[in-house]
Amino acid sequence: MVKHGSDRAVSNNFGSTLKYYREKKGLSLQELFERTGVSNSYISRLERGDRKAPSIPISSKIANALGIPLSLLLDISTSETTSNEAPLVAELILYNECKIDADHLMGKDEKESFIQIIEFVLEMRWDEDNKIKQLFDLSELIDDFKEVSK
Repeated sequence: MVKHGSDRAVSNNFGSTLKYYREKKGLSLQELFERTGVSNSYISRLERGDRKAPSIPISSKIANALGIPLSLLLDISTSETTSNEAPLVAELILYNECKIDADHLMGKDEKESFIQIIEFVLEMRWDEDNKIKQLFDLSELIDDFKEVSK
């Protein structure tokens, strides 16, 4: 959690989340400024974590321009999770509803298959002797995921 003087603290995840949604929408800082009236330098400082949590009116403008719920930005701007409380990636996927795209909610089998891919990547040794075999094995897991998510 970053705190600047007497400013409201902002979660370390706020800036990266804001940048993720801006880039996902294909918007430059300038384009987000044009949609919100919030200066691109201010948005850039938010994304880097150099600014305090924005006010609710500014958060609302940004959320509307990005097509995300205001509650998402407000929750992220104030929530802090310690490393002991942070869930594993697999837990996040299993315990929450996840979408593959805007129209497709992941089912149980898709979640399990996707977790297998993530766990395989994290366990890869990635040395010269195993790289080709591991890439082949990874491609098999991806094929399985694609088959399950049809």
